[in-house]
Amino acid sequence: MLTVIRALADAAEQRDREPALQRARDAFRLLDQRERTIVTPLAQAIARANPADVWAAPLDALLGDDPLEALRALDGRLTDEQDTACTPVATALTDAAKARSSGALPEQLLHRFGHTSFRPGQREAVHAALHGRSTLLLFPTGSGKSLCYQLPAIAPGDGLTVVVSPLIALISDQHNRLTQLGVRSAMLASTLTADEAAAALRTLRTDAQIVFCAPERFANGAFRQALASRRIRLFVVDEAHCVSQWGHDFRPDYLRLRPVIEELGRPPVMAATATATPRVAEEIVARLGMAEPLIVRRGFDRPNLSFDTVQFAGEGAVARKRATLCNGLADAGNRPAIVYCGTRRDTEELTAELRSRGLDAVGYHAGMDADARAEAQRAFTAREADVMVATNAFGMGVDFPFGVRSVWHWALPASVEAYYQEAGRAGRDGLPARAVMLAMRGDLGRLVKFIQDAELRPEHVAATVARLRNAADGDVATIDPRAQRDRDRVALAVAERCGAVALQPAPGGRVAVSLAGSLDMARAARECQVARNRRWEAYHALKAFASDDDRCRRLRLLEHFGDPSAPAPSGRCCDVCDSLDWLQVAEHAPTRRARGRGGSGGGTGRALSAGPPVDEAAFERLKRWRSGRADGKPAYTVATNAVLEELLRRRPADRAQLQSIHGIGPTFVAKHGESVLAELNTIH
Repeated sequence: MLTVIRALADAAEQRDREPALQRARDAFRLLDQRERTIVTPLAQAIARANPADVWAAPLDALLGDDPLEALRALDGRLTDEQDTACTPVATALTDAAKARSSGALPEQLLHRFGHTSFRPGQREAVHAALHGRSTLLLFPTGSGKSLCYQLPAIAPGDGLTVVVSPLIALISDQHNRLTQLGVRSAMLASTLTADEAAAALRTLRTDAQIVFCAPERFANGAFRQALASRRIRLFVVDEAHCVSQWGHDFRPDYLRLRPVIEELGRPPVMAATATATPRVAEEIVARLGMAEPLIVRRGFDRPNLSFDTVQFAGEGAVARKRATLCNGLADAGNRPAIVYCGTRRDTEELTAELRSRGLDAVGYHAGMDADARAEAQRAFTAREADVMVATNAFGMGVDFPFGVRSVWHWALPASVEAYYQEAGRAGRDGLPARAVMLAMRGDLGRLVKFIQDAELRPEHVAATVARLRNAADGDVATIDPRAQRDRDRVALAVAERCGAVALQPAPGGRVAVSLAGSLDMARAARECQVARNRRWEAYHALKAFASDDDRCRRLRLLEHFGDPSAPAPSGRCCDVCDSLDWLQVAEHAPTRRARGRGGSGGGTGRALSAGPPVDEAAFERLKRWRSGRADGKPAYTVATNAVLEELLRRRPADRAQLQSIHGIGPTFVAKHGESVLAELNTIH
């Protein structure tokens, strides 16, 4: 309601009267019916008043800290019309202030957006923001983190919420939706024309409640001046893992955020991420200077996603992997799909292969020109193509207007964080979806080579600092981090940690490097060891996730991100916990154990196929047998449903035939062999 009153006050003082009245109309749309009833007589009176400035004093009273008391102080100067129109408004504003102090406001704000209840973690985050406390949100993708900063933005009172995000498509979508709801929203991004940017700045300087921007926007002096003219209620850093130089998606423009936060008077900060390990979360807090933030963990699980890994090795492994991918994508239920490749060459070859098989596939990698990339993305998001084959250059900031049903990794990514971010692009609509990793031993060798090639030693750091000094103008060198090799990027981070350089963002996505001190070689050696250890830790974590088949993959992901929750899939969990019977693995697939949950697997038989249906009564008999053998443990620890079905199809007569069934190994045969053979003999 305060936004309406501020706009009416501008109209009463004849400051851009018609635009001010239009702003009041826009804000009026966000009010609930009760508030509209209260404020309508006041708005109508000011709209028809001539001269309107007779309303200046009562409106100033309404905008004060205690509107009801301030209005009473004007009692002798108010007309009957002013008293009748202003008193209900003053009472409502006073009640809203009391509600805010009592903690009732989060629910009131939620109802304005048409919701009836908060998701887990949202109310705590909103409450903290309303009370001026910094917050670190560790929420999985699609869990509603945007509401955590949108609601404080529309709370009663003056102030601006600043939202920083590299995802232009997503902030554009949020901006448009809020504007349709009557929120005074502004957006500053590279996609705007000069006139659109100028209009956004005008809105920002006057009465915007929330502004969305990309991090590079803070290099613009006019933008920073506009922010400085406002009281900042909340400073939001989305995709906050980008602030960490050890994170998987470091962005240099995020380095400018802490100085900006300081310039703006140290407002409360809300940092949000879906892919931060505990170590990266600590660095986010330190990099942004967040003092004792509230940490709200929603949990990292994506219950509707299944996580499967298929191992390929030996002669013809690549051909079998390709055939398996094609088999999976041939099922329309697994499309739309994204296939992530490690190289541009693989991207192009796989795109051609899939198209030759009649699939509508498009390719996307950084080596393509901008128009070709844009067209590929447009075709995919418009559903003209239903398979996107891409390097990791695709996906960040793409607003998928539909549910991606599967994400496939043709090559192993560099880290578990990168994998989870890419896999998490599946199933954002909440419906069942699949993440499939097609792993080869050679992929691990490729990652090892990358680590070895990027091996950092103190002399490398010293050489990096020396090159910067030679290229410096005075004591400052400007670099483009996008053109840096990975080792040079890490060397620069080590030099900064050693105090030899200081980093500040520069225009055009560049970084200004101040050569402020000498390099302590002993400290550089320690920091190089830290960098080396982190790389190998990332490698071993990924190797364990992709290669080991003895522990639930969902559980491994949760543990990696420091989430103590128990896995709670809403459907299939992973290939360790459930038989991989939905995917037709190419003939003569490599030997691998297909286990049940924590299973008893073994065997080297053929991959399970769907096969003909089995008799339902016989299947129920075997399920009862399985429950009895479980001895109080979950039934799947004995055998999966797919294994039971295959037992009924193949009817093994002895232990040797039993062990030839895929999913049954020596442990199962030793514990349950005689019992299951006897049970099968009784089923006709």
